[in-house]
Amino acid sequence: MAKGILGIIACPMLDDNLVYSLSNDPEEKTVAVVDNPYNTSIRRKLEEKGVAYETIAWDDFVSGMYTPDRDRFNVVIVMINLGLHAVPEKLKGLVEDMTRDISPHVDAFGFYLGTCGNYEWNLPAWCKENGLKPATTFFDGEGHLCHDCVGVAISGGPRYLELQHKYMGHLYIFPAMATNFDEFMEADSAGSSMPMESLTDDMREALGIEPGRDGYLRWLLGLGGYEYILRLDTGLGDKEQFDRDIQRVADRTHLKIKQAEDGWATIQPTIDMYDRCKALLS
Repeated sequence: MAKGILGIIACPMLDDNLVYSLSNDPEEKTVAVVDNPYNTSIRRKLEEKGVAYETIAWDDFVSGMYTPDRDRFNVVIVMINLGLHAVPEKLKGLVEDMTRDISPHVDAFGFYLGTCGNYEWNLPAWCKENGLKPATTFFDGEGHLCHDCVGVAISGGPRYLELQHKYMGHLYIFPAMATNFDEFMEADSAGSSMPMESLTDDMREALGIEPGRDGYLRWLLGLGGYEYILRLDTGLGDKEQFDRDIQRVADRTHLKIKQAEDGWATIQPTIDMYDRCKALLS
């Protein structure tokens, strides 16, 4: 039985994973979501799964004014901007600052996010080195970090390299990626060496870029040699919505959809992650 306050810092690309665990955990719990511009998706998904929650102000949380009963199991969720994946140094700085602010007010941390380019960034080890509350994040079965959301979907680490070798020229799409596709790709293109906004009409014509944002996206994917979308169905989220969203992405990118072979997509890192989170409060 868990008791205390579990602080969750999460990216919207992994909110399906968190909602899955919260909705399938029969233990009684109090869930709070910090009010900010990035919590729309998780609030909707919690409501769809019937998980009761309250919203709290960030200032109330970090000032200690929010005081749930520590003899019960409490989860406080802070969502971050998924666009930060395109600026790894900013992501790292924000999450570390946020963790320092929250640490006095929680008993443990669960980081539902990837390292996104910060390949040596082991947040549980960092928390321990800095005298902060114990923490966990996504690892594969052999203890390797899952560096990003695709890695979580396939039980990352070395397996990610296997996927890249088997499915070259593929855009990997799992449910949350399909749902958040625009925001994800806009952050990537804004961080590229040639952002769309910097191109004049003459430059676009010379480069063979079709009008509009989708034309620019298709051009970028063409530069990378992409031909297919690889559908990674983890079973998380809404399957019918996933089907609609991934078809929409295919229509816009002009890529063909291919289903990943059985055995690639998995929710095991999600199950293991939540079990470790609760173990920190046992």
